Amino acid sequence: MADKLFEDDEFISKRFSCGCFYQGHILDVTIELTDGGKRVVDCTFSLYMDGKAPLKYRLKQIWELLNGEEGQLADFILRLEDAPELIQLLSRLVSSPYTATSGT
Repeated sequence: MADKLFEDDEFISKRFSCGCFYQGHILDVTIELTDGGKRVVDCTFSLYMDGKAPLKYRLKQIWELLNGEEGQLADFILRLEDAPELIQLLSRLVSSPYTATSGT
């Protein structure tokens, strides 16, 4: 499960670990609320990827970029058991009755 960094009526911050379980790969999700937790002011994602990708992987990504394909140098793997908690947290951003949580 995600680590609760801080939570009150106006500020929620949680830390998610990468599926590779390397402690240098983390995602912090922070939501700032107002009106007693009813309206979202700001939402931030802070991704920390410590260390370098292996040389072979980086060369492969460079080759894909040179060929006009999409590439990336780091992967954060969301653990399946963390997905419901992240969805619940992000559902506060949506005011649809189908996705929004009721005051949690």
